[in-house]
Amino acid sequence: MLRGYNLEKKYYGHKDFYKIIDQIKELHSEKNKQYATTDDPLGNFRRASALCGKLLNPDIGNKPLAYALVLMSKQVDGVYEMLGESKEGTVEEIEDKLMDIACYSILSIILRREGK
Repeated sequence: MLRGYNLEKKYYGHKDFYKIIDQIKELHSEKNKQYATTDDPLGNFRRASALCGKLLNPDIGNKPLAYALVLMSKQVDGVYEMLGESKEGTVEEIEDKLMDIACYSILSIILRREGK
């Protein structure tokens, strides 16, 4: 037997761990197909961060508000990608994203008020 490798069963650990890893691979693939491009598989994060650059400066006082706006901008980017790249109908629908944006918007108002 090779050190750290069991030839009788491929992996050590809980069997459900590897099932979950397989589910995560599928989810990542589906979401990446919806949000990213073949040229830049993490492009959605780069686009959303560019949208939020002004919010992430070190002088910002209300970090929870900034974080909520970052998350909201990622959802907005997702809607743009779904519409512009015809990627609707994979993991999430446009209405799911728009509901997320609406929730983040209301939560942002609350966080802004609490931060004053």
